[in-house]
Amino acid sequence: MIKRSLGKQPAYRYYVSNAPWSTRLPTFVWLSGVRWGIEQCFEEGKTELGMDHYEVRQYPGWHHHMWVCMLAHFFLWHVNIRLGGKAPALTLSQMRTLREVVLPLRTYTIEDVLKLVAWVQRRNHRAYPSHRKRREAEG
Repeated sequence: MIKRSLGKQPAYRYYVSNAPWSTRLPTFVWLSGVRWGIEQCFEEGKTELGMDHYEVRQYPGWHHHMWVCMLAHFFLWHVNIRLGGKAPALTLSQMRTLREVVLPLRTYTIEDVLKLVAWVQRRNHRAYPSHRKRREAEG
């Protein structure tokens, strides 16, 4: 499919597909427009939501991080649309600031932190035998 913009200096975009011959042209046109939304999601997710700030070692962790970033992006996008008439020029960065005010991070007491650390250590201790068993099976 070839798509051309209107104007004195038209821009051409080329798309190749492996779709069946029976696929109708409006479907291709729609799909070529959907790509912009996906690229926008990645760009805003990387600049505003930390999508590119992951430190994971395996696919499930990476997949979870990407999913949470996209979910956060969808939430901010949805709120932006709902506030559209009241705040038409609201950017994603401004939405993030709004979210930080409306949903502030929890402040922890020393007792809360100690309980959290103890819980993580118990969980890690319970998981250790299965990790060891898996490593022995692999090695």
